Amino acid sequence: MNRILMFLAACLMSLPMFAQTTFYIRGQLGKLPAPAKVYIGYSVDGDMVYDSADIENGTFKIVQEAPYPVNALLMVSKNGEPVNFFTSRNVAHIYVEPGASMWLTSDEDIANFEANGCKSQDDYAGYLKYMADVNAKIEALTKESSNTMFSDVTTQGLTAKREYMERFRAAMDERKDKMKQFIQTYPEMYICIDILDEYAGAFINYVDVEPLYKILSEKTKKTVQGKAFQKKLTESKQAAVGTEAPDFSQKDQDGNKVVLSSFKGKYVLLNFWGSWNSASRIENQELKQIVKAYDNKKLAVINVGLEARREYWNKAITEDKLTGYNVSDMKFMRNEIAQLYRISAVPQNVLIDETGKIIARNLKGKQLEDKLNSLMGK
Repeated sequence: MNRILMFLAACLMSLPMFAQTTFYIRGQLGKLPAPAKVYIGYSVDGDMVYDSADIENGTFKIVQEAPYPVNALLMVSKNGEPVNFFTSRNVAHIYVEPGASMWLTSDEDIANFEANGCKSQDDYAGYLKYMADVNAKIEALTKESSNTMFSDVTTQGLTAKREYMERFRAAMDERKDKMKQFIQTYPEMYICIDILDEYAGAFINYVDVEPLYKILSEKTKKTVQGKAFQKKLTESKQAAVGTEAPDFSQKDQDGNKVVLSSFKGKYVLLNFWGSWNSASRIENQELKQIVKAYDNKKLAVINVGLEARREYWNKAITEDKLTGYNVSDMKFMRNEIAQLYRISAVPQNVLIDETGKIIARNLKGKQLEDKLNSLMGK
């Protein structure tokens, strides 16, 4: 008898733990027939969770677990075969969270879904509505980028590129401003840790981002994602504006060493780029136009190629007619200079003054031009 009671007690004790992490999604996708399936994918603590559910006469049910709210992808496969998360168009971005019992409705295209039963999803829907205008503006500009002007290297073509890039950057700045305002207005929402992660980007501006992290709820900051972001935030102090620029030595195309400390007394612009990255190639053209106005006795440009194939690197340097010093260690995203300067995406840049201190990061277009003018004039 005692053993039976102990067993029942153990079962009862385990139920709250299960309830704390389990979520349910029930849905109706029109009248979609078998053998169609819904696939779900999301990440928990860096590990991918991937599952599926059968659809019969449009209905499906997913039971899974998550220890905290996560942004999941839901995809529909009409023939039931596994789908590619990155190429499927029939996809929905949706928040799920522990204890949620969600109801989702849509036509046969799940991207048109409506859902309830999850607070984080309700918050996320509100965020998307808040950002709708600026996101539409960026989407229109992105479509415009396919214009043939981007293959035009004439003076007129380069001028058109610069004008477009200024409009695109202004829209992206507007988007960041709205993201910041949303976090400041609704810091208690869990989704703000994800919004802040996107806002911070590939390089975290500690001075700007740290106050936003501080206002998040203590509950959010204690989660795995909150702690992971805090770690990135702390690490971002390395190579931040106002710190000494880490010295380095790396070989150029001819095998000669280029040493940062040898440029003391000059301003130095580190241009991190990749031959494989279209945004880098566009910015190379713009950068070339900006720096030609300045005496190379005052300004040195070091183009750091995050490359894996030397022949592609050399070809791109020739095509882009890059001025300045071109270095790479052929370690791709693990380039040693990129590691020193916390570079995890391209294009990015770092501006260093004559004394070897970092004075700016990621100034682009007119911002960079104005900064160089204020430092050196023309």
